[in-house]
Amino acid sequence: MACYLAEPVTTPPTPRAYLFVIEDGLGHAVHAMNIERVLQGHSEISSRVLRVRPGETPGVRPLPGTKNWSIQTSWATRRLCHRQLAEGRPDALFIHTQVAALFARSTMRAVPTVVSLDATPLNMDTMADAYQHRRQAAVVERFKLEVDRRVLVEARAIVTWSRWAADSVVRDYGVPPDRVHVIHPGVDVNRFRPRQGERDPGPVRILFVGGDFERKGGADLLEAIRPLDDAVELDIVSSSPAALAGAGARVRVHPGVGANSATMTDLYRRADIFALPTHADALALVLAEAMASGLPIVTTQVGGIPELVTDGHNGLVVVPGRARQLSEALRTLVARPDLRQLMGERGRRRAEAEHDVDRNCERIFEIMGHLASPASPRSSPV
Repeated sequence: MACYLAEPVTTPPTPRAYLFVIEDGLGHAVHAMNIERVLQGHSEISSRVLRVRPGETPGVRPLPGTKNWSIQTSWATRRLCHRQLAEGRPDALFIHTQVAALFARSTMRAVPTVVSLDATPLNMDTMADAYQHRRQAAVVERFKLEVDRRVLVEARAIVTWSRWAADSVVRDYGVPPDRVHVIHPGVDVNRFRPRQGERDPGPVRILFVGGDFERKGGADLLEAIRPLDDAVELDIVSSSPAALAGAGARVRVHPGVGANSATMTDLYRRADIFALPTHADALALVLAEAMASGLPIVTTQVGGIPELVTDGHNGLVVVPGRARQLSEALRTLVARPDLRQLMGERGRRRAEAEHDVDRNCERIFEIMGHLASPASPRSSPV
């Protein structure tokens, strides 16, 4: 009699359940979009990405009595987290930014949590004027510092977009260094790629991308291109009224262009130089997009930007608000196509090595997986 052995039945592992709650504004919305795309390729992760925007978060009524962005954002996050915990406890939670996490400490105690941020409040205080932010009385500022400190210390891990922000988390808020991880938000390096083939004939094309036209140095750029005459054309991606007012024979304004859209990537590929003479930024995602697109960059040394653009290597760095210096930097690149190509190639290599969003998101998922492990210690060595 023949004897047949049944093949062992293997049960696929249960996917890890991760919850992502992300502040939906400025570059954070693009970050959420990129995380969602990367998550789509993960069958071993069951995830949900929730975007928080005060007054516009589905199913969450604004907290009455205040219009403060921070309070409303953190209130909406708290409500969303409580709702999700009522439906089932996720294995790990990711909150971006620390503003969204202010009222979520009870959830953070129940679920291993990564708090992500582009800048600490004290980082932002160094650029307060450009953001039209006013510091309050000393006693209020001390209270705010303590609230932020408790949230950051409560997190099982901190992810910062830059070393600039990470240093502040450790120095100013007392978070142990082994719990802090620098992970750039990254860019889709397959979508944003250098131009193939010969460029279109005509003047050198400069590209600017920025919603907050004034803060990003848009007015400085308009002034800086005047002495360059017909040698350049400028493409501005912005819906700002100030940007629209600057349109002219050599200036084209493109309002309402979506992030990661075909129109956006085409503008990058057709450009020769990327200019962002910003007065204040934590870390501008558009710089990583420009690097991935193989463009030399003209920008300023504010916030975490020096971690992307090195003066004389993959771009030229000028002082914020100095239109004449900006004009000279642009003139140098306009006159040197060989330098444009060299800097663009260096930027592309840096984007591939340090700003690949797929690779960087994997690092975040690894940290969350470590925290979700039953044997996970308080600090994460991932």
